[in-house]
Amino acid sequence: MPLFRFFATLLMLALVGAPPALAQQRAPLEAFTGYDTLRGATLSPNGRYVALIRRESVGDVLVVYDRQTRALRPIQTAAADAQMQIDFVEFKSDTRVIFGFSQRVRVVADSGRSVRRTRNLDDGFERVSRVYASSLDGGQRVSLYEPDAQQGLPRWVSASLVSPLASDPDHILLLAPKAGGAELWKVNVQTGERTIVDRGGMNTFNWIADVNGTPVLRQDVIAGGRGFAWSRRGPGQRDWTEIVRFRGASGANSGPTFEGVGPALAPGQVFVLARRDGQDTSGLYVFDTATGAYVETLQTNPNFDVSAAVRDVQNNTVLAACWWGYRWTCEPKDEAFAPYWRGLTQALGEDVNVRLITRGGEGGRLWLVQTNGPLDLGTYYLYDTASRQLNILFNVRPSVERSLLPTKRIIEYAASDGESLWGYLWVPPGVTNAANLPLIVVPHGGPEGRDVWGDDPFAISFASQGYAVFQPNFRGGGGFGRRFVEAGHRQWGQRMQADVADGARYLISSGIADPNRICIAGWSYGGYAAFTATFENADLYRCAMAGAGVSDLPGMLRWVRVGDPDEVISGGGVGSQGISYRYWTQAIGDPSADRAMLERYSAVHNVERIAMPLLIIHGDEDQTVPFEQSEIMERAMRRAGRPVRLVRLADTDHYFTPDQGEAWSTVMSESLAFFNQHIGPGVPPGAQ
Repeated sequence: MPLFRFFATLLMLALVGAPPALAQQRAPLEAFTGYDTLRGATLSPNGRYVALIRRESVGDVLVVYDRQTRALRPIQTAAADAQMQIDFVEFKSDTRVIFGFSQRVRVVADSGRSVRRTRNLDDGFERVSRVYASSLDGGQRVSLYEPDAQQGLPRWVSASLVSPLASDPDHILLLAPKAGGAELWKVNVQTGERTIVDRGGMNTFNWIADVNGTPVLRQDVIAGGRGFAWSRRGPGQRDWTEIVRFRGASGANSGPTFEGVGPALAPGQVFVLARRDGQDTSGLYVFDTATGAYVETLQTNPNFDVSAAVRDVQNNTVLAACWWGYRWTCEPKDEAFAPYWRGLTQALGEDVNVRLITRGGEGGRLWLVQTNGPLDLGTYYLYDTASRQLNILFNVRPSVERSLLPTKRIIEYAASDGESLWGYLWVPPGVTNAANLPLIVVPHGGPEGRDVWGDDPFAISFASQGYAVFQPNFRGGGGFGRRFVEAGHRQWGQRMQADVADGARYLISSGIADPNRICIAGWSYGGYAAFTATFENADLYRCAMAGAGVSDLPGMLRWVRVGDPDEVISGGGVGSQGISYRYWTQAIGDPSADRAMLERYSAVHNVERIAMPLLIIHGDEDQTVPFEQSEIMERAMRRAGRPVRLVRLADTDHYFTPDQGEAWSTVMSESLAFFNQHIGPGVPPGAQ
């Protein structure tokens, strides 16, 4: 198909929807996993060009669309069979783009236990990345970092983008690893030539630059990997001064206690997210790196952690401060910006999250906007603030018919101890009377994560097949301030477990859920909650799917501390003073002093009490929760004569990433077959 016809077809699908489903009654599960058809769009400074990443059978293709001539030009390809992908694209000017490639490579150990990398053996993997620049037709391509040629380092060493230097059309800032300490490079995107802007220490892993491109904040690992610190250095100052350091559990907080965002208007000043003066939630501030003072408060919220800023990167101002409330919420901070933003969000409606990606055209009048929500898997719009016209550019997954997607609503309920809680209820497609539905309860991971408004892969997959899905935001989750997080500390299997079960019981009492057709399913911490439900909530659930979950709390803490000598790449083995070990002992309990409690709320120590079928799914390359946690649970269940099945996902890690789409489709299909077996099928579309 000619490129223009392809793009025009995508536009037509975005505008009028996919063809009628005919005999198709359910959305295919593959619609919710793997790569988006189109992603990562950005707009040129003059507003004429749109660059984006298109997924094809060969892999990722970087394309540039000329809005004036309607020409669509592919300029780079990342081959899927080489396990490559394009990570991002940005315009440096109206004639040049920068983009990132990465490749998944194997990491194996030789007989001497040294580490080498190959694409053939299967002991672990990591991603190696590169940053390039090219003209809009793909010509004049320049690699901006080559470790072997520039530093004599191995090819698997990666640099990272520190700043695109939006006001400088010719340069970016890169962090380049180096023996003896990291370096901050200013790299010319036309020639690849570099100058060293700053030299860090052996443990430096990040810088933040001010309006002039001067590095003024720095992050370093401290105490032999047991923590990290932020330091400041104002323009003209020689030495770095430490601002704050985090050791042990304090380094693992979900809401930022201190985090650099980007340059503010004045030299030496930056925007930061911080929890200051004993506040419970994180706010957005202007921070002066010369004095260490917070010179302006831009946004705080007593109920939610402020987590992002919409910035005018050309003028180094904040247009809006944003946070996850019930939905993605952005409060305008710029008087000129505010009426356009409020008009835009009102026009798009409250059922979608709205994000401003970038601006272009004269005076930034053209806005590239992205939305997503339960009925919107991702849509890009172009908003002309001068004419107030809003036009769809494309849907990121144009093949999915809207009528096959579930709806979503907010449910408020009281926990058994009286605490007010809430969560999201997904209602199957076509259901207008949400009554007596089969229900899947899906607690989130983390546990310092949280569920948000949008297209959660588990929830939307299960709900699209006719099951109601409930996602409770239980105590211990992040985004609501530290008090809410710490209310879950030392409550694994206890108050946190009760919060989840109380939500399910509310749905029964309100007539939404069929009490005889409820299962629980979760991943990571959600997998732990599903394991624990098999013996703590046997009266409530008929089956449990535990994905990448912890079945043995003392064993998990031991792995975090000492690791596994047979693993080439391991998330364990951090030692007794490591950030993750200190965090988990604070959040879960001490493996010595609290051993009885930890075993009391570990499924592997309670198999005799289990009274429901259990499906276990786990990736064998998981470096967050070791695969062993699922293996020992399966063995214990079989010894006790309890119904269990373990699905091993080959070459799969802990996280929902598009390059593992096939594995995640397996997770969804295996789970749904399991639910169908034990609580029956989901309701047909439009059945009630």
